[in-house]
Amino acid sequence: MAFFGLFGNKSRDYSKVERPQNRRQIGGMFSTGGLSTLWTDEENFASRAKQLLYKCPVSRRCFEIRAEKLASISLKVENASKRTKKVLTQPNFRDRTMSNLLRVIESDLGIGGDAWLFLNTDIRDRPILEGLRPDFMYQEPDKNLVLYDPAKRLTGTSKPELIFTMDPDDYGRTQMVQRLNSDGRTYEVINGAILQISIYNPLSSLQGSGAGDAILADVTTYGAATKLMYARFANGGRKAGWITLPEIEGIDDMTDEEWAKLDSMMQKLRSGEELKGLVAGANFIENQMTFAELDIVEVVKALERRIAMALGVQPVMLGFEGEATQANMRTADRTFYTGWLKPRADFILGHLREFLSEELGDDKLAIEIDETKIPYLQDDKGEILDKMARNGALEFNEYRIALGWEPKPWGDKQMPVSGVGNMEATSGDKEPQQQPENTTPREVGHDADTSRRADQR
Repeated sequence: MAFFGLFGNKSRDYSKVERPQNRRQIGGMFSTGGLSTLWTDEENFASRAKQLLYKCPVSRRCFEIRAEKLASISLKVENASKRTKKVLTQPNFRDRTMSNLLRVIESDLGIGGDAWLFLNTDIRDRPILEGLRPDFMYQEPDKNLVLYDPAKRLTGTSKPELIFTMDPDDYGRTQMVQRLNSDGRTYEVINGAILQISIYNPLSSLQGSGAGDAILADVTTYGAATKLMYARFANGGRKAGWITLPEIEGIDDMTDEEWAKLDSMMQKLRSGEELKGLVAGANFIENQMTFAELDIVEVVKALERRIAMALGVQPVMLGFEGEATQANMRTADRTFYTGWLKPRADFILGHLREFLSEELGDDKLAIEIDETKIPYLQDDKGEILDKMARNGALEFNEYRIALGWEPKPWGDKQMPVSGVGNMEATSGDKEPQQQPENTTPREVGHDADTSRRADQR
């Protein structure tokens, strides 16, 4: 069954001996959960998600952009059976489209470095592919078990909903799937397999390392800076500090009554916990730097860019000051696609292709990005094709197919060397008409401009 859980990561699997001291008791079984202090596992995935998605608007928007861009790609599927086409068209009843499932996969990978997918083939004609929350997954490699246990994470009482028995010789291959019955006590064996997609982690065979690992310190600093700004504005911009006591003769020998009188005087100078004045002889000593001294605005701007770049998102895509121009946005889109989106999509689709091919028996299955549906790549490709056409290197149908258009019966003719001809006709149903060559020189007046080329006079 499934064997691409660590596809492309390591040639040797050392999960059975990885940090055994991190095991935790759950329902009579043990779960390792990977490196609980260094990398994302079931213990800290939720806290990281809160920090990256709810406490920092910059990192949240970056993760949204990554997920949205990945979900927007069109897939080109070839040699797929009816079962596989159903999975890729509507993976499950929650993710009604493959785009929604890709969004879920990218969110999990970005935050924690792992995405878990369960292929349920119990109904043979309608397989279901669904995502499982990474913080509900508990691994026990020395028992060859992977457990899906939401109750353990949410209530602290363990009763796994799914138990995956893995191949002892290949921990990424599923041998058996058990599902908890409605009685909450017994299990039934069902057909299915599990896939773990992991971003390569050099220190762990069990857990991946997501982009969120690289920006936790910056996100924490960003939160502290914005909290400081909020506190200063909420306090009306007033500084914090200390108040010295006035010079009072015999202050060391003051009675309780005299101290109460001094305290009463200080209270009268307050209005709603706000100090409006000082007792005669008292001094205010500030202990807080100004915004200018902290340079806090520039610090926040620098952190925003650091977070965006660490997540592979161009600053112009976030609308930062001085960045949002049409030319910059177009360049950023192209750079984002070639530098992050296409490699990431190929990585995820490669896992899906091999997993579904193995589990559903589609040996020749092919899943890839349909680049003809990406507008700015179409423009670039069109410029190249136009240049080829002007040099007589293309037929009409070759030109059309390269741009994602349907071939035409008349399209097996060579495109004219002088150019691509009538583009509207080329993209339509009618055969483009060859323009007759004018061999008669044009007549011009004696004072006309004759500096053009001979064939244009």
